[in-house]
Amino acid sequence: MSRLSRAAGAVSLATLVSRLLGLARESVRAALLGSAHLSDAVDVAFRVPNLLRDLFAEGAFSGAFVPTLSREREKRGPAAAFALVNRAGSTLLLYVGVVVVLLVLFAPQLIEALTASAFRDDPARFEPAVRLARVLAPFLLLICLAVVAMGALNVCGRFFLPALASAAQNAVLVAGGAALLLFGIVHESAALPWALLLLLGGAFQFLVQVPALRREGWRPAFHPDPSLASPPVREILRRMAPAVIGLAATHTCILINQKLATADVGGASYLSYGFRLVHLPVGLVGVAVGTAVLAEVSRLAAAGRTQEVRSTLGDALGLCLAFALPAAAGMAALADPIAQLLFRHGATSGAEAAAIGESIRLYSVAVVFYCLVRVVVPVFQAEGRLCVPILGAFAAVTANLSCGVPLHALPEWRWRGLALALGAGQAANLLVLLWAAARRHGGPSPGAALRVGKIAVAAAACGLAAHLTLGLLPVTTTLGGRAVRALLPVATGAAAYLAAGVLLRSPEILRLLRLRQIASQDSRG
Repeated sequence: MSRLSRAAGAVSLATLVSRLLGLARESVRAALLGSAHLSDAVDVAFRVPNLLRDLFAEGAFSGAFVPTLSREREKRGPAAAFALVNRAGSTLLLYVGVVVVLLVLFAPQLIEALTASAFRDDPARFEPAVRLARVLAPFLLLICLAVVAMGALNVCGRFFLPALASAAQNAVLVAGGAALLLFGIVHESAALPWALLLLLGGAFQFLVQVPALRREGWRPAFHPDPSLASPPVREILRRMAPAVIGLAATHTCILINQKLATADVGGASYLSYGFRLVHLPVGLVGVAVGTAVLAEVSRLAAAGRTQEVRSTLGDALGLCLAFALPAAAGMAALADPIAQLLFRHGATSGAEAAAIGESIRLYSVAVVFYCLVRVVVPVFQAEGRLCVPILGAFAAVTANLSCGVPLHALPEWRWRGLALALGAGQAANLLVLLWAAARRHGGPSPGAALRVGKIAVAAAACGLAAHLTLGLLPVTTTLGGRAVRALLPVATGAAAYLAAGVLLRSPEILRLLRLRQIASQDSRG
């Protein structure tokens, strides 16, 4: 088995746990807050630190930090690498601390800028959003610590625990939210406790990684470099700058979509809950394989073995497609029963769950493109070709807005058009990235089209089997009946996909069958 497969298998297994807990978290949140005024306020409040987290921590910083740390470890050894961990992490915390203070001071202005006039004129949504944005601002500091620890462990060859760390945050939210439900703390009284649970979960995401880091040799120290004079810190900053520009373009598009969605009561929540289902396949394979690609290509680049990048990327794209295509087919076929099972509880009605189901079905178009983008971008980050993801991001923004804004203007589409537009944007992004990768490393390997065709046929079998199974099951409102309608078609669809893959002798699908073994080997090692 290749290093890439072992790493991706480990991250996939850990991410599966985290994403399933994430679905449970959203289900609990829907029961606590519903999917209208209050839930919209929480979504908007969390959007600010969440976007900044993607911009400066998990996105730009991680993509710049891992290649730089890999090179430092390769050339100067583990001690120098851990010194860089402390220096870069301390510097990040110093500057992010300033951002947190600004978030607290200017929360009303930020929320006003992020929302439509209908939201700003509604005190039931605007005022809670401002209060919660201030409470949630320190989340950015906590997630920065977690990302630094994750990058350091990845460079040490540890993938399972860092990927599992986000499950700690979701576990805190699920357990805490269940306790709130048990004691009858729902609706307005649950908003502040839920925000505090988010902060506690962010702290746990860092703390669970500390013992493993210490075993690798890391010792904490606060050594900031405010003047950015250290060459490795400057290298991280140099790599971050283009990534920040690209992510800023992408998140500008996200903010515009968020603002448009807040014009309809519940629109922001329907999209947020629906996108949580996209997170499952994207995290399970896109982020998992992308994490492995970043570490592997960084290692190859540091060792001067750039000729091996093409085969690494080809393996990664194959693994990604083998999971993303059936996931998209399953989401399209089973969007409504999944939404009814996960979100029709407590404060969320059946009609609201049906609206969430619509967003899931429309988002399914984006799943394949989103996953593939998350796999290809790390190649350019590891190679230092940082302008290419920027071009892809601008292509995504252009396509997304060109599709989403006109659709949102149509009365029959509104927030639904924003969900559909995500797929158009990610498709444009992927085309730019693959074009740039082919120019340097060559086009697809011989037989690639046949392998993709086999995966597509098997994915079609998956969607058809799930759809036919659902049609045989009676519609019911009981929890057990909803569970059967959602889960039984998933099982039959997965079985049909794997059976078709075996019959077609698809190498990628056969490899998927061995991921559990791969992850087990990695976690024991």
